[in-house]
Amino acid sequence: MESADESDIVRTEMTAGTKNVNVGGSVRSTLTASVLSVIMLAASIMADPAIQIPDATFNFGRVAQNAKVGHLFWIKSTGNDTLRITKVVPGCGCTQMPLKDSVLGPGDSTELEVIFSTKGFKGYVTKAPYLETNVNEEKTYLKIYAECMPEEDTSTTVRVVPGRLDVSQFRDKPRRKATFTILNTTGEDLEITKVLGAPKYFKLTLPTSVKAHGKAEGSIEVVESMITKDFESAFTIETSDDSHTRYTVPVTRQYRVKDNSGVTQVSSGK
Repeated sequence: MESADESDIVRTEMTAGTKNVNVGGSVRSTLTASVLSVIMLAASIMADPAIQIPDATFNFGRVAQNAKVGHLFWIKSTGNDTLRITKVVPGCGCTQMPLKDSVLGPGDSTELEVIFSTKGFKGYVTKAPYLETNVNEEKTYLKIYAECMPEEDTSTTVRVVPGRLDVSQFRDKPRRKATFTILNTTGEDLEITKVLGAPKYFKLTLPTSVKAHGKAEGSIEVVESMITKDFESAFTIETSDDSHTRYTVPVTRQYRVKDNSGVTQVSSGK
């Protein structure tokens, strides 16, 4: 009996040992799953989208009425999760905001053009269009500034004449170039710098300075790839006066040329 009892005890201990081992393995599996869950939860918490617009404001300066000007803003996805732009709000009918990409992976970027129609505005105008994203409920604002002026206004001490350029072509003879004059009625020499050009559409040639009570000429020339296309663009310059005054000159091109059969060849697109 004693031997049998001892055997039972041994079997019980062996069985118990086996159970302990199995239970231990189950515990380890549970712990591993818990650790993985914690890691995944931490990763999901840390995986947040973020948005950055390096230069969220732009000043067009003085610009003619009844014109259309635009500026490209760069949007960057700086978080470690996908940035989604859920809504683009121009703010009014005079502003457009065509967006190329609304979904940006971490590290990606896209351009957003804000197009402003000056219409009959007169004087200083501020527009604050905005974006809504999955970053948070806060709106991401952009700002543009302009001083809208009648083209015949001669009250300013520095003027760009004409206040807009048209390089449209309606005949076989190429029309790719337009000139403009910068008039300086102040008593000091002024330096001229380019703030914004449009190399996709035209080559801009600027004078480096304008003498006191003098004038200097500049020009644009439509690039080869845009000869048969329509576009509306602009360039912005700045003078070295105390206010660092800016001037934006709209540039328009339409292409309507008749071929040998008398059919009008219209623009092939932008």
